Amino acid sequence: MTRIIQVLSVLLLSHFNVVSQTFNGSIKDQQTGSPIPFSSIYILDLEIGIIADSVGNFIAKNSLPSQIKAKFSATGYESKVLTIQLPATNFVVFLEERHLEFDEIIVSNNQGAKQQSNSIHIETRKLSDLNTIPATNLGEAMSNIPGVYSSSTGTGISKPVIRGSQGIRVVTLLNGLRIENQQWGGDHGMGMTELGIGSVEVIKGPSSLLYGADALGGVIYFIDEPYAGANSHELNLKTQFESVSLGTKNQLMYKMARQNYRLSIGGLFTDHADYQLPSGQYAENSRFSDRSAKLAFGANKKNWAMHIRYNFSNTRAGIPGHTHDSIPNPADFQVDDQSRQRAIPAQVFFNHFLSIENKFFFKRHVLTLLGGQTFNRLREFEEKVTIPGISADLYNSVYSLKLKSQLTENLSLVSGYQGMVQYNVNDSQAEEQLIPDALTIDNGVFSIAYLEKGKWNWQGGLRFDIRSLESLSAFKGTAPIRRNFNGLNYSLGVVRTGEKHTVRLNMSSGYRAPHLSELLANGFHHGALRYEIGSTELTSEKANQLDFTYEYHGEHLSIVVNPFASLLNDYIFLEPKDSLIEALPVYVYKQIDKAYSYGLDFGWHYHPHFAHWLHLENSFSHVTVEGREGFNLALIPQTRISTLLKASFNMKTKVRLEQFTVQHTYYFKQDQIAAFETPSPAYQVVNIGAQGKITGKFPLEIKVGVKNLLNAKYIDHLSRLKNIDLPFPGRNYYISLNYQLTFKSKSNEKVN
Repeated sequence: MTRIIQVLSVLLLSHFNVVSQTFNGSIKDQQTGSPIPFSSIYILDLEIGIIADSVGNFIAKNSLPSQIKAKFSATGYESKVLTIQLPATNFVVFLEERHLEFDEIIVSNNQGAKQQSNSIHIETRKLSDLNTIPATNLGEAMSNIPGVYSSSTGTGISKPVIRGSQGIRVVTLLNGLRIENQQWGGDHGMGMTELGIGSVEVIKGPSSLLYGADALGGVIYFIDEPYAGANSHELNLKTQFESVSLGTKNQLMYKMARQNYRLSIGGLFTDHADYQLPSGQYAENSRFSDRSAKLAFGANKKNWAMHIRYNFSNTRAGIPGHTHDSIPNPADFQVDDQSRQRAIPAQVFFNHFLSIENKFFFKRHVLTLLGGQTFNRLREFEEKVTIPGISADLYNSVYSLKLKSQLTENLSLVSGYQGMVQYNVNDSQAEEQLIPDALTIDNGVFSIAYLEKGKWNWQGGLRFDIRSLESLSAFKGTAPIRRNFNGLNYSLGVVRTGEKHTVRLNMSSGYRAPHLSELLANGFHHGALRYEIGSTELTSEKANQLDFTYEYHGEHLSIVVNPFASLLNDYIFLEPKDSLIEALPVYVYKQIDKAYSYGLDFGWHYHPHFAHWLHLENSFSHVTVEGREGFNLALIPQTRISTLLKASFNMKTKVRLEQFTVQHTYYFKQDQIAAFETPSPAYQVVNIGAQGKITGKFPLEIKVGVKNLLNAKYIDHLSRLKNIDLPFPGRNYYISLNYQLTFKSKSNEKVN
């Protein structure tokens, strides 16, 4: 491998250009030719932000490579992404005024292109938009995306579900770093908070080519907030309070940027007591707290850029509903007094994520080297506060090399090598072990071609992965095992983009080797309230998906229709058995030769010109997952319709109301259930909120509102507390304050 890197470096360095390049110009209105003041320029690969002045002029004072890709944007205008050869002086960009902003830039596919030209439909959302009604946790915020749901254990533990898939079928990445945090556990959370995250991209269905094996359900790609604007400092203070749990969330973030280096550093503290039920009682031991910190440093010099990122999080979450009774009594978990004191049973998580990324820019190539280390420590305390019931550590080393080549004006190629070394180890002092110590090694190579021809964009690629899994000792009567798995996958897609219509079709495959927990689990999982038993006979899962998307982009109306269908071969699932072990229901990992997943995501956004203050958004999500013989599989989310009404106001007063929001979500009855699974009735939730601002040099943003306005009593079908009939929180009043301070660094340089 070292020899391969040396050869690539020698070949590419022959094109290396070390001259720092000049880049300045102006941004203007396409119709009138007038300048657009304070518009934005964002250099994608370098993550450098620039703000134009009051007459639309800008200058990049950074050391830049000979070619850059930049996004130009302004409020009320359609953004534009351009590849620019430097030096470029007096560069003029014209933006078209648009009533609706249709496209976001896609980061996860390494192309930096707008969604409209991408052959795979990727849901891209800013975290601020997902928090129009502030969410309690990151999983709850993501459930506002069509096709994405949340599987929860109370309010402290939440994980995303994509089209019915969750856990190890969903790959999570943070700025390209694959996050491994024992997500095989049904009750284990995501291991990260919203601190410093700016947006999220969701790829639904088999997506193995760029992201490695396991992504049969999809990919969640988190992207950091941009650094501060060029030559400036930003200080952000944010606090949020929720009445239902007397919960607070407090965040402090500092950012700065100089010509050739940038820094972000921040911390977040969250603390919630037991949440109140619609009845007025409280969910006992649903309390939780989060502590997280973040550091990001970026630097660039000529044709080189580097990003170092570190994230830390520590979560302690109570486990509501813990019982040894064979027939639980729901009344036992609903109490009259609210508390936030630490109690058992509880889960304690520690997560460390470190990544170092280097990019080298050449005339027609970008070489990216990424290395990372993640560490996850899980402790489940059940009967004793000093000795954990389960104690497991997960070490994961990640490495990747990617080469993006612009072969011709219309043809580009992304090729690479990815791997990881994963080590699971149990604490010998713990009372119970659910899985044995084990070593897992992954390696994969891939290549994807992108062809642009007029209104057509084509994408096609292949990937080959090898996984080696070895348990390091005998485990509860099972001898040590060593298994090897491999998979060859493809992706082929095409998109045609017109002025108002976009049509895309994508076919893709994926593979997932059985996880250690599916092969060898044999023990109590109190957080998930079940006893799990694995099977060493399991083989790799394979999937093939057909995904079609039609988009309409009108001046006032946008529509997205996205039907999909997947064939799942050798599908692994947890089958509930009609038996108990020490009062916990028994679940066994099984495999069927074929399963089918199909459904529809549909959405529209209406923003009429005659009522410029009005936004009306609606989405519909449905998925069915069933075996070949027609039987239903467990834990499939309910069909959902979500409606969001936003009224915006253009007040000029110092204290102003900016927006009023009504959100209504209706969940249909789920009666397509597996054996020994209970149906879930339909329910609806209404949220309202208002956003205002106190203006000034350092404006204060204020959000107030009510979640679950009607105090509805409901239990989502994916709730881990459904078996003890424990409802979600009742009526919840919230207030959020966001204080932003921005300072410009002194500079003697002027815009040309």
